[in-house]
Amino acid sequence: MMEIARFSDELIEQVKAAVDIVEVVGRRVELRPTGKNYVGLCPFHSEKTPSFTVSPEKQFFHCFGCQKGGNVINFVMETENLSFPEAVTKLAEEKGIKVPTISSQDQRREEERERLRQINQMAARYYYRNLRLPQGAQARECLQKRGITEQLARDFYLGLSFEEWDGLANFLQAQGFDLELAQAAGLVTTGKRGYVDRFRGRLMFPICDHLGRFVGFGGRLLGEGQPKYLNTGQTAVFNKSYVLYGLNWSKDEIKAQDQVIIVEGYTDLISLFAVGQRNVAASLGTAFTSAHARLLKRFCSRAVIAFDGDAAGQRAAWRGIEVLHKFGLQVRVAELASGQDPDTFARTQGAQGVRAWLHRAKPFREYQIDRIISQHDVETREGKLTASTELVTLLAQLTSAVERDEYTRYAAERLGVSEQSLAAEVSNKLGIGRVSRVQTRRNLKGAPRRRVLRPPMEVGEELREREVLRYLLQEPERLAEVKARGVTASDFLHADYRHVYVSLSQNIPDQRGTAIASRLLSLPAPAASWEDCFRSFLAVLRKRRLRKIEEKLSLLENDRKGLDVRMELYQLLKEYYGIYREDSY
Repeated sequence: MMEIARFSDELIEQVKAAVDIVEVVGRRVELRPTGKNYVGLCPFHSEKTPSFTVSPEKQFFHCFGCQKGGNVINFVMETENLSFPEAVTKLAEEKGIKVPTISSQDQRREEERERLRQINQMAARYYYRNLRLPQGAQARECLQKRGITEQLARDFYLGLSFEEWDGLANFLQAQGFDLELAQAAGLVTTGKRGYVDRFRGRLMFPICDHLGRFVGFGGRLLGEGQPKYLNTGQTAVFNKSYVLYGLNWSKDEIKAQDQVIIVEGYTDLISLFAVGQRNVAASLGTAFTSAHARLLKRFCSRAVIAFDGDAAGQRAAWRGIEVLHKFGLQVRVAELASGQDPDTFARTQGAQGVRAWLHRAKPFREYQIDRIISQHDVETREGKLTASTELVTLLAQLTSAVERDEYTRYAAERLGVSEQSLAAEVSNKLGIGRVSRVQTRRNLKGAPRRRVLRPPMEVGEELREREVLRYLLQEPERLAEVKARGVTASDFLHADYRHVYVSLSQNIPDQRGTAIASRLLSLPAPAASWEDCFRSFLAVLRKRRLRKIEEKLSLLENDRKGLDVRMELYQLLKEYYGIYREDSY
């Protein structure tokens, strides 16, 4: 059986990532740096003044003279007269990337998919033209009312399907396309009159895969009726569980920011683009899937879910959180009030409002805890008990002990219960036995001395030391505030953190401290504010000091009688209750 080269999306992206476009273009064009880009004389037309630009950041070339542009594969195709497969193979071989092969049967399937993409592209051109004809005036007015300018409509290749039954069908036939292929692409259906258009009387949003190939459409009804939105049905090239709208336009910005903002629909994405937020992808109103998460993971490590503020949007956000978290993305949630959506928010609040809203995005665990509490009247005993039961179930699912400790504290504060009682419920849920606390009442009348178990240092304490130190590294002026509260190097039990605190306090950097600081500064920004982090750290110090006094009391419990012992006990108890009553922490 004949073997033919096959190019999956993953292979194409791998080749593009491995090749430096500046190096490839530089073989044929003398480039000189200018700012972030490189310029030179265009190889595609004759010119004396350089108008040919190469962007190493975006891995893209463009000529302002002849308007040619594209990625490194396009450049090799144009300059060496190669087909797309030949150009990919050439670049892959240069970088030692193996090009897989498939059978001729699978190759025929890929050729069929390519024909479907071509007919979708032709349909997109038809719809695009319709919107700009005199008959498209009402649709253009509708777009303007929604804040979609003429330029935005062009950028996103928006179009219009007329009310007529067979306008697209006739156009495709005139272009030489088989209507059976159009039906396979989900563009037409069969009726009593033969082939009729599937989309009629709708604003048309072409849907591309992340490589920019036309795979389907979304249509929004202009008048009254249902369904308001209609997507292409599942085809050999379109499955909305695998495709994210807008990713073909936004993937470079997502890569650059290492973060994606996920919205639900077309207009949400376009409105965010309009205010300069270009690292956006839309899930086409469907449940967020593992395939979506796997695709986004190739471009970034952080995600912000920005769904509608209604109940359906909140349910979708909850499901999306778990999927993204499962694939290792750091997830935050940007909440909106009930009845709001990113589209209207961006149009009414503008670029500054959108930036502030996204900056307020919560870590997803905080969002989950807050949402559980918001669904119950925690001012009543019954509501508080019901909410606590749900919270315990959520907290017990956290596999990281550090994460569980941190969010148990947060949940207890939000619910208005003690951290110890909520932690005990979580431990019971997990089947973890608890070590009894050191007793503070001591029998000083000669009872047999017994060994008191000291609870190990809580894992959350290390996290609180780290977060305070990270703030101090970013904002050294806060060191005076920390010292004023009596914090010393000995209060940092973690050896690395203690070392850095000493370096900061004495302003004596060294190789070890620099390496530790560099590692801490490379972490994502702290989830909590400085005030919250410092307050939590001081609470840890308070518990440690109480614990230390308890241990001393335990050691003195059975010591010989005498004035010295009684005085020491008196001093320890005085210190103990002084710390216990202290509310400055």
